[in-house]
Amino acid sequence: MILFLTSSKMMYKGKHKIINNYITACDYSFLVGEIKKAITTKKKLLISPIASHTLVRAYYDNNLNDVLNKFDYLVPDSQWVRWSISFLYGKDKKLNDRVYGPILMQKICLLSSKKRYKVFLYGNTSIVLSSLEAKLKNKFKDLIIIGKEESKFRNLSKKELADLAKKIESLKSDIIFISLGSPKQELFGYELSKLIKKPLIIIPVGAAFDFISGYKKQAPLWMQKIGFEWLYRFLFEPKRLFKRYVFYGLLFLLIIIFNRISKFNYME
Repeated sequence: MILFLTSSKMMYKGKHKIINNYITACDYSFLVGEIKKAITTKKKLLISPIASHTLVRAYYDNNLNDVLNKFDYLVPDSQWVRWSISFLYGKDKKLNDRVYGPILMQKICLLSSKKRYKVFLYGNTSIVLSSLEAKLKNKFKDLIIIGKEESKFRNLSKKELADLAKKIESLKSDIIFISLGSPKQELFGYELSKLIKKPLIIIPVGAAFDFISGYKKQAPLWMQKIGFEWLYRFLFEPKRLFKRYVFYGLLFLLIIIFNRISKFNYME
């Protein structure tokens, strides 16, 4: 995976409502800067690179909608979410790139290796976690992975969640990456944040564990750039991803187009 170096110039173009949730129009540098600031000032942060299907699901699920609106930063993981910002709010809100979970995770690991931040990995399988840890430590020599725990592939009991929160706190973790699939990982991250008293950066990153570990192949870069990464993944897992990409993907487009038409009618 290509990891583009973080530039010193930060881009932040505000928060904009996409369907029912507010998406932060920014770049990687801005988020890395916010994470550095939060750890320095001992502040808790909830950040999620968000895909279009999650925003559609939140439109029909009040609980998920409320949880997403409690995140400090929802950023456009999907090209379609990125494009929807400028489509609805004008060319001056256009972003040069999306904030893609796998790249964001590596940029944060690069920062963590330099600043000696302690990273905890949660979710996915033990095989993926072991490979992910090895790949990250090979790439970022001074990275501290203070702990890791695989998913139980079910909802945790209150005691299990409390025990996990205590473990993360006892290890003095600075950052936790979560890989449970969206929107489960956003709901999980929020519940965990309520139990952890110390400052912590909580970031659900979806398939980043699979891609960085090499467990799953990524779409070619050209497909990612034109917004067809979903098609590449769908061809490999059609049964699992049909509803996410075909049903929710189409709904996302229809809702965004309707919002654009409604906005123009209102302005007239």
